[in-house]
Amino acid sequence: MIRVGNAQAFWGDRPSAAFEMLTQVPNLDFLTMDYLAEVSMSILALQRERDATRGFPQDFVDVVGGLAAYWAAGGHCRLIANAGGLNPVGCACACMAALENAGCRALKIGVVAGDDVLPLLLAGDSSSKTFQNLDSQLSLSSVRDRLVTANAYLGCSGIVRALQAGADIVITGRVADPSMVVAPCVYAFGWEETDWDRLAGATVAGHLLECGTHVTGGISSDWLDVPDPAHLGFPIAEIESDGTCTITKPESSGGHVTVETVKEQLIYEIGDPSQYQSPDVTVSFLKLEIAQEGPDRVSVRGAKGRPCPSTLKVSATYRDGFRAAGMLTIFGPESVRKARRCGEIVLQRLREAGHVYRDAIVECLGNAESVPVDNLTTRTEDSFETILRIAVESESRQAVEQFSREVMPLVTAGPQGTTGYGEGRPRIHGVIRYWPCLIESVHVPPQVDFFSTSDTIRNRKLPAVWSPLLVSNLQKPIRDARIRQEITLAAAKCLADIAYGRSGDKGTSANVGILARSSSNYEWLESWLTAERVQQFFEPIGVASVERFELPNLGGLNFVIRGILKRGLRNDAQGKALAQALLSMPVNESSC
Repeated sequence: MIRVGNAQAFWGDRPSAAFEMLTQVPNLDFLTMDYLAEVSMSILALQRERDATRGFPQDFVDVVGGLAAYWAAGGHCRLIANAGGLNPVGCACACMAALENAGCRALKIGVVAGDDVLPLLLAGDSSSKTFQNLDSQLSLSSVRDRLVTANAYLGCSGIVRALQAGADIVITGRVADPSMVVAPCVYAFGWEETDWDRLAGATVAGHLLECGTHVTGGISSDWLDVPDPAHLGFPIAEIESDGTCTITKPESSGGHVTVETVKEQLIYEIGDPSQYQSPDVTVSFLKLEIAQEGPDRVSVRGAKGRPCPSTLKVSATYRDGFRAAGMLTIFGPESVRKARRCGEIVLQRLREAGHVYRDAIVECLGNAESVPVDNLTTRTEDSFETILRIAVESESRQAVEQFSREVMPLVTAGPQGTTGYGEGRPRIHGVIRYWPCLIESVHVPPQVDFFSTSDTIRNRKLPAVWSPLLVSNLQKPIRDARIRQEITLAAAKCLADIAYGRSGDKGTSANVGILARSSSNYEWLESWLTAERVQQFFEPIGVASVERFELPNLGGLNFVIRGILKRGLRNDAQGKALAQALLSMPVNESSC
């Protein structure tokens, strides 16, 4: 058995998490850190344009430098991170300097690159179907001259080679998130590349770990039941040689690991659960078995795998104009009506000045307009306080600059009670769009290089000591889940009474997973919550189509809602609030 932890879910996550994990569990075998969201590479590209030595998250270098004492004191946990971004070698060199300056024993750093396929997209036939957008089926020719980055999601093989060569730290560019967990398993257990069920089990473990505290209580439907969220623990997977695993967390940390938190993360952004595709294996979630084995210990078994496709997914980005968003608070009676009128005034003045916008939106936040479905927005007209959010998007920077100038005059020309303007004029941002496509994997072999740090322990002013971290006085949850009474189907008012769920984005589509709180209600849920009902519910936002997938083994349904995130100006541009909106759906005559 090996123990693999996670201490980073995204670039911007808790910077002390890796330090805390290794002080709480110093004998951990492997620690993974995920820095790269879909558009992170474009941010790094802009960074590299300003400084050719950059192109990677500097935060990771600080994390590595902060762990020098751990390795100097004899720690042997191996670190795997996709923090290389667009410049894995530059990231490795910066980490070497940080370790040597801090005083550390000699370490070997493996670098996995080869994911940058921008030259292939630029050189290929952009009118062919090879690189067409997976969401819209548009040809690459429509954006080719505006491409910023293009990176293929590599699998585990490059990381495995680095571990086999003795790397203490492995830094990669773009790799599939679960592959950072699959790689240690292949290395430690000697799996073959055709051990499909084992690879599938490790991929499921990687999926559960990749979003960090998602599986220990973060953003859970029952977040108020989570103990000590101020010290929320990051997850650990104890993975067996057959690919089964147990999800847990450090004993002294906050949060909890339950069947519910594990199921919520299992259905997060998975698409078709019968064919969850990674570069290593195609996984079926339909036979998974989840069981509570003890406090903060949940076992996961039953993953089934089959060969992965011959193609790799590519995350490309391109420039697409400019955008800006401004906010003001409107306080007082009829605040929604006043806020909406303010937004209309700004857009009217811009039209009169002759400016053209590709899209513009006025949202009255605090009144359910992040997801403006009918059953929520109809009860907000009596609100006494509203956050007005106005956003525009245009191919013209000048038009967006003029929008920025038109918002602030509302401070004196708007309704009494207009406030919250301390941040000044809205900032202008370049619009970066996501272009998902495919590439044949034979064209993208991983490249592995190695670097070694010098032993500088003698430079430390004091001997390296790594003491266990003990957290005391853990905070209790606001609401005690143990005393919550189960609501029967007959007594339920809205879907949240009998179900829970989670949602997220995949390009312009969203995944919304809904799980029955009681297995006895799954049959009703399956028959009642149809794709047609969900599409009708979200119709006010704009939906192209809805496809439903059943997971009776988990008591859940996963909905892929296509086109719902096409309008990128929305406050909830990544669909994180959609599950909460759907759970508000009335299930009986009386509404929630």
